[in-house]
Amino acid sequence: MNSLTGEARTVQLSRAVFSVEAVKRASYSLMALYDVSVTLSDDDIVCTLTPATKASPMETAERDFRREVVDQDLRISIEQRTEAYRDTILGLAFSRTGLQDG
Repeated sequence: MNSLTGEARTVQLSRAVFSVEAVKRASYSLMALYDVSVTLSDDDIVCTLTPATKASPMETAERDFRREVVDQDLRISIEQRTEAYRDTILGLAFSRTGLQDG
């Protein structure tokens, strides 16, 4: 438990639904509010949230974290779906700068 208030919230997420990458990104995004400890089991990602400051809103910690995980998971999906387009656009943009030989 965190020494700031002694409060902690545990959030359990299915590994079949969410990626560890999404959980890491959500943890990073909310690090000003919560310290997140992540452990893995066969089926779940178990996250323990403790307050990063005395002002951290622990009554909404689980909701905030779950929403951020969903947001990050969707961002990863969009990145994967648009990767080929992004690479093509960047390749075309750099091909016209004169920075490449040819």
